[in-house]
Amino acid sequence: MNPRPAVPPPAAALTCGNCSQAMRGLQLPGYYGKTVELDLCAGCHLVWFDLVEAAGLPGPALLTLLGEMAAAQTLAHTPLRPALSCPRCRGAVRTVHNPSRWGHSLQLECLQRHGAWQPFAQFLQQRGLVRPMTSADRHRALQRDGALHCVNCGGAVGATDTTCPWCTSVPSVVDVARLAHALDPEGATQAHAVHRQRSQAGALNCAACGAAQPADAAWLCTACGATLTAPGLAEAHRRVSELGPALAAHADRPAPHVVKARLARQQPALDRQRSRAAEMQAEADERLGRTPAARREVDDALASWLMDAALTAGRAAIEALRRVFGR
Repeated sequence: MNPRPAVPPPAAALTCGNCSQAMRGLQLPGYYGKTVELDLCAGCHLVWFDLVEAAGLPGPALLTLLGEMAAAQTLAHTPLRPALSCPRCRGAVRTVHNPSRWGHSLQLECLQRHGAWQPFAQFLQQRGLVRPMTSADRHRALQRDGALHCVNCGGAVGATDTTCPWCTSVPSVVDVARLAHALDPEGATQAHAVHRQRSQAGALNCAACGAAQPADAAWLCTACGATLTAPGLAEAHRRVSELGPALAAHADRPAPHVVKARLARQQPALDRQRSRAAEMQAEADERLGRTPAARREVDDALASWLMDAALTAGRAAIEALRRVFGR
């Protein structure tokens, strides 16, 4: 019996430039009602995005993408070929170094500017959401889980490995504090317990309260309960997924304290505009030789004229209605 022919992917689906399999297209909610489209190859642990797409990922979209990445880590990793190509034009790609406030990251950009590839870890590193494992991180993970796992592909990493044997990524941990802030930069969920988390736990001391931690399997501070870090995407996603409903509600209708904070941020600009308007008015008065008292008289006369014009227009409208309805 002949094997059953493979079903071709939908016409709209992109195929991976590394493994030639159909990628999962994600349509994520962006800012100002826009939709951000990303494509994810689960087996290669790659994200493909247009060069302007990835910048517009609000909290709910980032949380969804993180969940997709975590689910993809259950699949065996497909090594990247040297001839990785653009999924749109099948042309060559080049390595681009991206400097950011969190350090350098890499992406493989289409020479025709159709978009770029990034491994999961590089995508998250560029946003400051993962950092290299320290010796204390390795110790905690080995004590608790008995093994280390790659934050990019989920594969097992040796206790002394400096790169993942499957995808060559640097062993890293997820910075849960920064992740929570990236999901909710305006603090709409500031009362949630996840915001007690702190980052940069580089030694066996809590970065939140400074208390010394025992050399055991704990990733939570024994004194204050703050989360130190998470050794994998799946665990990090579980820790922040509770924010999902609140983030969705905030996207529909911002929380009152967030609205108040937005207005407070705008107030200095409004004050500068009022001050500049007053300066311009003073300059105009000086050129016209008009005193403040004279200007007040002009302003009062203008206000009186506008009031009379409004009353006249109102009376005319009432008379027109009376003629129409015969009253």
